[in-house]
Amino acid sequence: MTSATEDTKRRAASYTMRYFKQLESESIHIMREVVAEFNNPVMLYSVGKDSSVMLRLAQKAFYPGKIPFPLMHIDTGYKFPEMYEFRDNYCKEIGANLIVERNEEWIGKGAHPTRLGNDKCCWYLKTQGL
Repeated sequence: MTSATEDTKRRAASYTMRYFKQLESESIHIMREVVAEFNNPVMLYSVGKDSSVMLRLAQKAFYPGKIPFPLMHIDTGYKFPEMYEFRDNYCKEIGANLIVERNEEWIGKGAHPTRLGNDKCCWYLKTQGL
């Protein structure tokens, strides 16, 4: 016999999983709609946790085929070398077209959040890179 606390935890976990499945389903639907409705979609991919989840959802949305849009990394030059290696190898492994853009002018000027502040640095390295 289970205690009331264990039963509550089991029901909460079941509800949480149903909710996550619903969110996943909605995300996949949106990705498929974008591909159906727009001529030239692209998905930003920063190699971080959030964009890695988006990439996995894109894989699920178009399985068993390849992702039908390119991935774009707006590179600030501040990732660890292992992250660039992972990005390149993983995109090659899954057959994704990867576009990498950098604002070389501001990278060359040494743009960094500690000198410019986060907002200004991101504006130069990310927004202008895009």
